[in-house]
Amino acid sequence: MRTNHMRRMTFAIASGAALCLLAGCATSTAADPSAGPTATPAVTPKPTETPEADPADPATWIISDEGIGPVELGGDFGTVLGMLPDTWKNDEVCSWTAWWTAADSSYGVYFVRGTESDTAPISELSVYSAAEDLGTVEGPRTAEGLGVGASTEDVLTTYPDAEQGAEEIGGGTWMRLPGDAEGHVFFQFREGEDTASSVTVTSRDAPSYEVCG
Repeated sequence: MRTNHMRRMTFAIASGAALCLLAGCATSTAADPSAGPTATPAVTPKPTETPEADPADPATWIISDEGIGPVELGGDFGTVLGMLPDTWKNDEVCSWTAWWTAADSSYGVYFVRGTESDTAPISELSVYSAAEDLGTVEGPRTAEGLGVGASTEDVLTTYPDAEQGAEEIGGGTWMRLPGDAEGHVFFQFREGEDTASSVTVTSRDAPSYEVCG
């Protein structure tokens, strides 16, 4: 009896093993968590978006050889002035000029058209400041972050090919950014100073000494 019992047990074990093999439970094909780190799918970084310029806030505007913010060289003076907030001023005394001043008077922005006719296009724009501490002045900046308050070193570091020159009137100097466009960006420095008090975009050979005189 004992022999028959052992035979039945041996048969049962062998049968169970065979069934397990048929069912696929002998060897697992699942990944072993200890085999190594799981590869993480590559994530494509999203491009940094340039904030849209707010017509009411020139501090959000970008300076380029095309203009400053929504005001562009070659644009129609009346049309551009009409799309800006009424904080911009224009009068009959200097009808070819429109200007805006920050609430704290720390800086201002202006643009001018040619004086040869009422329909002459915009030919010059500028952001300027009379502050003693120009480094604290806000306002429009180039895409690289330079504006009023930039030093000559800042300009040359960012734009190594910038051309340097002197104002025809007074003792001021300027640095003109390179480019093939009709307009150019000029960083202007008061006499004896190394920090830009104005940044002008103009299609003229150099920034005007005065625009309403």
